[in-house]
Amino acid sequence: MTKLAITLTRAAGTTVAEFREYYRETHAPLAADLPGLERYTVSFPDDPESAGYDALAELWFPDAETMAGAFGSELGREVTADAASFADMDAAERVVLDEEVVVE
Repeated sequence: MTKLAITLTRAAGTTVAEFREYYRETHAPLAADLPGLERYTVSFPDDPESAGYDALAELWFPDAETMAGAFGSELGREVTADAASFADMDAAERVVLDEEVVVE
């Protein structure tokens, strides 16, 4: 299982409440339709200022090839463009992981 973990920071001039509402109501439903996506979560830190980010998104795919295809698709490009409309993508941290479940 391949997982993409990405931290997102709200764009300048956006409140925490506005960021979270946009993420929940607009961005998450769009990203949820990425081809091959098997699981998708978003976590919001209790204190974004001390955390250094406003959201941690985790997206699971069967393998790296499926993930690359998802983000290379028309919808994937739309999801990426949408993220840039409400988040500071220069501040985003991305890591691709091979996840192993220890406790479920």
